[in-house]
Amino acid sequence: GLVLLCFVEADSIVNQFPNCLKDYSQLFYWSSLITRLSDDLGTSKAEMERGDIPKAVQAYMIEKGVSEETARNHVKELISNSWKKINEEILDNRFSQAIVNLSKNMARTAQCIYQHGDGFGTSTGVTKDCIISSILRPIPI
Repeated sequence: GLVLLCFVEADSIVNQFPNCLKDYSQLFYWSSLITRLSDDLGTSKAEMERGDIPKAVQAYMIEKGVSEETARNHVKELISNSWKKINEEILDNRFSQAIVNLSKNMARTAQCIYQHGDGFGTSTGVTKDCIISSILRPIPI
């Protein structure tokens, strides 16, 4: 996801790309983890019904012997902790704003897409509105 976003924003980060993966590895890791876990929360039930492999929710249920609700809450906590890690990385102030925005927007978009289920495969107007709101409309301070 981040590589694709880098190409979309190529003009603003083209000179930074050679060191991008090394310098921003933790920022990319946490953004990618949020994306993966958000997808798992939103799609795991439907994918399991189709015979797909277990996702984070089911893996945690099996590993810890807990209910689906407990596992889903654990995954939500992992997402929350990942956002904290992203914020810690950003506070370091050594990052290009363009790359920070790419990472944050990827994670934000994933949460918007999957917060009401599979917003990608079975998208509704709610998903589109959320994405537009989170990326294009600034939050007033």
